[in-house]
Amino acid sequence: MMSDRLGGALARKPLHFIFVLDVSGSMLRGGRIQALNNAITEVLPHLKDEARANPHAELLIRVLAFANEPQWIIEEPTPVDQIHWKRLEAVPRGFTELGSALQTLAGALDHLDETKSAFPPAIILVSDGRPTQSSGVTFAEGLQALLNNKWGATAVRLALGVGRDADMHSMRRFIGDEDVPLLRADNPEQLVEYIVWASKAASKVASRPVVGPATGVPAAPPSPIGDPIWSTLG
Repeated sequence: MMSDRLGGALARKPLHFIFVLDVSGSMLRGGRIQALNNAITEVLPHLKDEARANPHAELLIRVLAFANEPQWIIEEPTPVDQIHWKRLEAVPRGFTELGSALQTLAGALDHLDETKSAFPPAIILVSDGRPTQSSGVTFAEGLQALLNNKWGATAVRLALGVGRDADMHSMRRFIGDEDVPLLRADNPEQLVEYIVWASKAASKVASRPVVGPATGVPAAPPSPIGDPIWSTLG
């Protein structure tokens, strides 16, 4: 149909890709925040490749960081080719207010295009601790707010724990699908590999014309060789 064409090119449907990243105080330990920054820097070229390989989707990136409170690092949905990563700083003694972050995310999803032309969003959560609730918003309340949102409920939700203190139970609840791999990185190499895997998997699944969230997420990569430096409390 001519209405589907713009200047002879097929109209591209937006695929919103949202990273939710823990910058609490514990991310200062063992070089975790540096490894997270390196992982995001390394994943961006892969996402650009995914965008080029999928002419039907316009890959739009947003980044929400959280410690004592959520903070948008990239608030406006930005085409992946225009992303210039500015390294995150962890908040000394910062809490892990994941519930508040998910509530903020739910509010942002309320403003997504109400038409059915967009793909389900892809949300990747990275955290190294247990959710706190000093803001008064519990993890359960934040998650419920996200799931009460149409886009939040249908989103492809993936999660990655960093180190032995990551609350994998909460992350499993965030994913909400027992068939989706839940990964924990115990060293910087794993963090990079797992974020690359999750980003590729999420973009492929979200832009696939299937019904239901997270359908067909591929198997997780095998653990790369490396010392598990974050398996201790250091």
